[in-house]
Amino acid sequence: MNSDTVKTPRGRPKTLNREHIVDVAMQAYWEEGVNEVSLNEICRKAKISKPGLYREFGNEDGLMKAVLLAYQKKVQTPILQMLTSDAPFRETLDNIVSFMTTIDDDQEHPKGCLFVNMCESHMHMGDSTREQLDCNKQQVLAVYEDWVNRSKEKGEFSADISSQFAAIYLSSQVCFALSQIARGENKNTVRDILTLAFSVLT
Repeated sequence: MNSDTVKTPRGRPKTLNREHIVDVAMQAYWEEGVNEVSLNEICRKAKISKPGLYREFGNEDGLMKAVLLAYQKKVQTPILQMLTSDAPFRETLDNIVSFMTTIDDDQEHPKGCLFVNMCESHMHMGDSTREQLDCNKQQVLAVYEDWVNRSKEKGEFSADISSQFAAIYLSSQVCFALSQIARGENKNTVRDILTLAFSVLT
């Protein structure tokens, strides 16, 4: 046989669009909640077969992890970039409050935060998704802690608490606000609560 002969690969050619499936699953989990959407429903929305989804992601845990990674890249990273600017601490706090309480006005995204939703359903996730959630949490806290440290160095952070505790406090307040918004709480009320919660840091 000629060594230059091109061999045709066996099996069906791959026609699945992985990014499309992840986007469909992300939207479904975000709008309806991770515990409210079945794998069959995602397959129907993405117009793929369940065997095809399993071949691509291994199982539902693999799909959820892929969704979480995509959400981190598309949504979380741009938000956290606010904390890496050189803006004064108080100004950044105000920007966070403003962003958190107007995000539901964006018709492109559902209300609330998919990451928060997944964290609240942590015990129902598969091993890979739980590990990725824990990794994401640590990354988020590290960004908050670095922001607080830089603010302390500039003399803009007056609360007598450790940077680590401040990071946990800030992250918790943001998560609480997003959960309230997702549940339909009045955004002006959420804004007032968040402003009061942040006031102890300045």
